[in-house]
Amino acid sequence: MDIRNFQITDLDDVLRIQFQSFDDPYPVGILLELFNRGAGFLVAQVGRSVVGYVIFWIKDGSGHIIAIAVDERFRSMQIGSMLLDKAIELIIQNDIFTVKLEVRKSNISARKFYLKKGFKQVKYCKKYYSDGEDGIIMQYTISNN
Repeated sequence: MDIRNFQITDLDDVLRIQFQSFDDPYPVGILLELFNRGAGFLVAQVGRSVVGYVIFWIKDGSGHIIAIAVDERFRSMQIGSMLLDKAIELIIQNDIFTVKLEVRKSNISARKFYLKKGFKQVKYCKKYYSDGEDGIIMQYTISNN
């Protein structure tokens, strides 16, 4: 498996993965806007296939994980963990030591994954998502010693 920067030719695979993974996926225009504005956008590749991705942003002194997803056929293979680790590594290279993300209250497996990776729940947001579901803000603080 290789983790590399997203290329526009990866878009169809990213769209396929996000439609597998999210009830309310980002429209293609938003994904392209993030890419064009310089968001961190990494993909995991196995053979010739893109099997996962992570999108992150650095703003106002903190990193923000916008989206992370893995093809359902490749889950439980540590690909999501490796993508998240690489995103955090790149955020640290910018002297940023706080990473935040949002997760749906109902997404128990993702919440457990983030807790295992060292994130803490810092805020509960009622009706955060467009369908009215509550969200949880999670934060990871990187020790710089």
